[in-house]
Amino acid sequence: MSEHHSKNSALPFLRNGGEAAEQIATFNWHANVLGVPHTWPLQLKQQTGIMLNTPSPMMICWGKDLIQLYNDAFRPILGRNKHPKALGSPVYETYAEAWDVLKPLFEKVMNGEAVAFQDFKLKLDRNGYEEDVYFDFSYSPITDEEMNIHGVLVICNETTKKVLSLQEIHQTNKKITSSNDELVTSNEQLSSSQSNLRKIVYELAESEHRVRAIVENAPFPIGVYMGRELRIAFANQAIIDVFGKGQNVIGREYRDLLPELADQAIFTQLDNVYTSGKPFHARNQQVDLVVDGQPRTYYFNYSFTALTDQEGKIYGVMNTAADVTDAVLAKQQVEESSDELAALNEELAASNEELQAINDQLANTNDELNESRQRFEKANEELAASASRLRMAIESTNLGTWEYIPPTGELYWSKELRDIYGIPDDEPATIETFSAHIHPDDYEWVQEQIAGAMQPDSGGKYDLTYRIIRFDNEQMRWIKVQGTVYFDETQATRFIGTAFDITEIKEAEEKTAKLAAIVASSDDAIVSKTFDSVITSWNTSAERIFGFTAEEMIGETIYKIIPPDRYEEEPIILGRLKGGERVQHFETKRLTKDGRLIDVSVTVSPVKDAEGNIIGLSKIARDITERKLDETRKNDFIGMVSHELKTPLTSLSAILQVAKVKLNDTDDTFLSGAMQKANQQVRRMTTMINGFLNISRLESGKILIEKQLFDLQMLILDVADEMKVANTTHTINVDDCRAVEVNADQDKIQSVISNLISNAIKYSANGTNIKIACQRDDNEIIVSVQDEGIGIHPADAERIFDRYYRVESNDTRHISGFGIGLYLSAEIIERHGGRVWLESEVGKGSTFYFSLPL
Repeated sequence: MSEHHSKNSALPFLRNGGEAAEQIATFNWHANVLGVPHTWPLQLKQQTGIMLNTPSPMMICWGKDLIQLYNDAFRPILGRNKHPKALGSPVYETYAEAWDVLKPLFEKVMNGEAVAFQDFKLKLDRNGYEEDVYFDFSYSPITDEEMNIHGVLVICNETTKKVLSLQEIHQTNKKITSSNDELVTSNEQLSSSQSNLRKIVYELAESEHRVRAIVENAPFPIGVYMGRELRIAFANQAIIDVFGKGQNVIGREYRDLLPELADQAIFTQLDNVYTSGKPFHARNQQVDLVVDGQPRTYYFNYSFTALTDQEGKIYGVMNTAADVTDAVLAKQQVEESSDELAALNEELAASNEELQAINDQLANTNDELNESRQRFEKANEELAASASRLRMAIESTNLGTWEYIPPTGELYWSKELRDIYGIPDDEPATIETFSAHIHPDDYEWVQEQIAGAMQPDSGGKYDLTYRIIRFDNEQMRWIKVQGTVYFDETQATRFIGTAFDITEIKEAEEKTAKLAAIVASSDDAIVSKTFDSVITSWNTSAERIFGFTAEEMIGETIYKIIPPDRYEEEPIILGRLKGGERVQHFETKRLTKDGRLIDVSVTVSPVKDAEGNIIGLSKIARDITERKLDETRKNDFIGMVSHELKTPLTSLSAILQVAKVKLNDTDDTFLSGAMQKANQQVRRMTTMINGFLNISRLESGKILIEKQLFDLQMLILDVADEMKVANTTHTINVDDCRAVEVNADQDKIQSVISNLISNAIKYSANGTNIKIACQRDDNEIIVSVQDEGIGIHPADAERIFDRYYRVESNDTRHISGFGIGLYLSAEIIERHGGRVWLESEVGKGSTFYFSLPL
């Protein structure tokens, strides 16, 4: 046992009093008017013990010289100029610069009148210079049994920061008074929609993740270009393959990446879309690219669509495309084959004319006859070859072909077209069956277009995109149909064309549009980034929340909005995401463009391709600054109320202690029992108020973990002894606990052990046993508190450490409490790097565990 522990054990009222108790114990009192501590009056010992074990700043000024004693919490008020010189010194020497103000107050108290002030201003020299400081304080007389006054109890909290803040807020409030009504309305709306908003954000995150993965892996090209310079902010793999310039395209300007397009009108089309906002669509457009260093010719159906923010301002262009090179080349082959067929027909006609002439001369010119027969056979062979090439081209593109003869109603469908419609080979195709499977919403206008194309003055061209209902499974599909009508002098005689299933292209276009709409309309900041923390997309809400435009952020790292003291968060988040995890509702702080720190709740998810490979990160950030301010106000209120309650409760405790001493020799058992119950109620109320005050400090970040080396076994034994004195209804045993030194906050670990024992007492019957044990396991020490009580149901065990959670049952209705003890204990242990857990069986009792690292 240490020397400090020995001295404090010799002076019980100094036990567990922290550094202040150690200083009192080691102070040279022989030369002081108070004398050595073991000779002090009972009232001084009692008040000193209460003061040292109180977390609030307290000081005792004793005797006519007002000799000072104070606890650890009072030391910051003294500053480095006055501590430790103030200990054992008269108060008028310590506060000489303000004694003209303080002297009348101490005189009042020594005459029996208590005083208290809020935000009381003093000019003090605490740290080598004079400063204006403010305090909430009360001065109360300390009396003996005969009500003779021997000293002053000072309870004091410094409010300098609060007063200065309130003064600043008062000035600011003058400027924002006109907007208070709007703020109240906004807060009411915010409160009423919070639950819906949480659900929407969750669904939005899930939807954005799914849609973005689909877009990333879409088989057709998709790209997003930001700003007038058309910097590439997003490009899926399909468009990267089309570019043919490697994977490193994000952040590059479109013109620099594809200089070969300079003479192909595409740059002009993009610029017109960006400046006018009008979309541009091209069909079967030839595009010459340099892919992997080699010139190549493609044909695309592509669209350029302006991207706008909530105010309608254009900030970029979305590019979607479909590679129709194979279809165009096939069509060209069909047209070339048709031209060859026409030439062959003309040549055949000429051959027939020659054959007729030869026939006229047949009797005399047999040799010319043989030559014509050979030419005729050759023409037939070339015609068969052209037909074969045409069939191969059609089959290679899954392009359906059809032919309709209006005068007779005959309709021919190729195998590919039957596959598109899902009609079997043995079922005849008629114009009636075709019409019956046009989608009902498209039926009328498609029929109008067909009828219009068959009018002699229409030009005979037919080009439509519409929906059909398949014959076999009634599935809806999108098809693109093109055709030509041939006429005689009065009517359409032949209608031929092609059909192509574009369902996947339409669905991808719709999903792309939905994704763009979701990202653009979200109230939360939605940001994409690489595993190098480089930002690749930045929506309008991100610009609103952080102040940076997309042009300022895309291509930059996310560290641009992370405060320097939080840089370590990013590699931790990336490490979890690389393992496939999601980071959900992570609360932190971020920087805005104007240098403000705002509170945000961040959700980060990995974006995966079809094979499950992580190809990027999606981040959603919500501004929770106002919510955090509300929590701070709430915690300040709880802390203020708890603090104000502690002052009268402390006085009441002292009075009860004095009354209990006077009743020790009385024969009135009722008064003795009533006084004991009153003391129990005061202890319960003190525990409750301390709990609320600790929650307030915990959630406002003001609760500090002050670690020191101490013997955990001795602490457990001391707490158990105190609990035995206060509670005679249960048997408390300490088993299997050896001396072990830990580095922790002794006062807070003591609070945890006391909470667990009190909890065991409350929830177990009188006369039962409570067992406390501790054992070393690898690099940690595990402490357990076991009872023989009512036990806890598994459903309640999952939430037992939640704030304000209490088990509600017939067995617990008579048990008081607010559900804060276990919550505070769990928070204290977690802040020490330890763990808390529970093992319980209903009807047989519970064992609570906590661990501390060694």
